[in-house]
Amino acid sequence: MTSRIKIAWDISHLEFTIEDHYYFSILKSSLREVGAVVKEVNSFKDIARYDVTVLNYPEKTFTKDEIKLVREYLQEGKRVIACGYYNNEDNIAGCINSLSSRFGLFLNGDKVRDKSSNDEGDDLLVVTSRILFYNDSVDMILFPCSASINIHADSGRPVMFTKNSSHSRRKTVIGAEAQVGTGKFILLGTCVFWDNFAIRKYSNLRFSLNLLLK
Repeated sequence: MTSRIKIAWDISHLEFTIEDHYYFSILKSSLREVGAVVKEVNSFKDIARYDVTVLNYPEKTFTKDEIKLVREYLQEGKRVIACGYYNNEDNIAGCINSLSSRFGLFLNGDKVRDKSSNDEGDDLLVVTSRILFYNDSVDMILFPCSASINIHADSGRPVMFTKNSSHSRRKTVIGAEAQVGTGKFILLGTCVFWDNFAIRKYSNLRFSLNLLLK
């Protein structure tokens, strides 16, 4: 992992902020312990100064200028991680898709259940070991309250599936990424796999650090 990687945590689209101690203090302190720089940014153009940008539950759609900025950012070899939520709460699917669809990834407005692989018997608290990338030292992860993802790009690929598909015979994708130039746009079906509740469980902390730090 690169110790001095710089992470922009956007709040310009009304995202949940990493500065919220109640929800994200473990992630924030873990990143700083390994020497990473993580900063809240409230002006979207400022992401250009960072290696990774996090869009954790954006509640505003992205403008044409912002989409252009993200494309240029990715073509420089950088990474964007967009995290959604289930049931299209706050029009989260629409807001994310205004950006992610430009790279062939679509967040659905559904909810993913797994009746046989979950935490504490709650089928919305999905637990999976089917993690294809960012899986170094990762065994199982908790992925709560996730929506599913569709991939409509030759450059797109799944990052993770549920262990057992809940509403279809097809594999249920809950994480995906698209290659854009030398960069990657990552779309995840939930924004709460790395909050202070979930990050303590299974391999969630390791998976979170893998995503952010390579």
